Amino acid sequence: MKHIKNMHEQKRRSLLLGLALTASMGAAPFVAQAQTAAAWVPTKPIKMIVPYPPGGGSDVITRIVVSALGDKLGQPVIIENKAGANGSIATEFVFNAEPDGYTLLMSSADTYSMYPALYPNTKFVSSQFVPIAPAAEVNFVLMGRPGLPAKTLPELIALAKKQKLTYSSWGNGSAGHIAMSQFLLVTKTDMLHVPYQGAAPAAQAAMADQVDFAMVPAPMAGGFKSKMIPFGVASKKRIDLIKEIPTLTEIGAEVSAPSWVGILAPPKTPQNVVATLAKAFIETMNNPEVAKKLNDAGLVPLYGSTKEFADYITKDYAFWGNLIRAAGIKVDN
Repeated sequence: MKHIKNMHEQKRRSLLLGLALTASMGAAPFVAQAQTAAAWVPTKPIKMIVPYPPGGGSDVITRIVVSALGDKLGQPVIIENKAGANGSIATEFVFNAEPDGYTLLMSSADTYSMYPALYPNTKFVSSQFVPIAPAAEVNFVLMGRPGLPAKTLPELIALAKKQKLTYSSWGNGSAGHIAMSQFLLVTKTDMLHVPYQGAAPAAQAAMADQVDFAMVPAPMAGGFKSKMIPFGVASKKRIDLIKEIPTLTEIGAEVSAPSWVGILAPPKTPQNVVATLAKAFIETMNNPEVAKKLNDAGLVPLYGSTKEFADYITKDYAFWGNLIRAAGIKVDN
């Protein structure tokens, strides 16, 4: 059975969704297929569109992998940050791009899975994108502004029930917004949501005492942990980069909202183009140096074939859509 899986810095590899095979077993069947199907060879630079400003999880992942990916493809991969509207500007841009392999999207659960459930009149259809391969998982840390009187989770909950607090995210419907909405549901509290145009500006707003809290992507949390109050990680396991910070579940608030990041191509991208891109990206992700850089940045590398990735994001789309609707999460929170 094929799978998508994750890896930590240690040589032992744990698996996403509890499946139990090695990375090489997940990648090898697809590589063999790609070698027989791949007739497309890129002849000019490839643009990798990132839906958020520099500094966020998607951007960090892209900057780690593009050099090695370009080496595999024999052409440079150029990063283009197209921020705005919680990633939908970039997503719409790639959705309407020529399906020739030269414009790709470093997508995530935010726009692919969560955004459509919050904005039913989107100008893109998630299921029509062509999956290439997964890249990594981003987790988030609940962090408070430096002057916040609450220093522990019970104090935080008590304070939130006494007065109206505020929190930032990188947009309505973003993973940070949804993770925080989960936290509010679990703790039976209510706060005012203040959206910003990226994860870095959202975290900086909390650090500057402009809002009370932020769900900070783990890659950024290491730089903020001495300047803000870290309450807990919204994941099932601690993150190696910031392993001294417990999970929210450990300290009494069962919140887990990991966000996958992976490469998508425009609708109707030919199979031979997909095969070339997927083979190159799978080989890039199986490079130990790339995996180490991702782990060192507080990210969890993901591995899998195009089909595994397609199956995973289809289930993820349904999961988040159902959760958002069942929880009554609104974009104007």
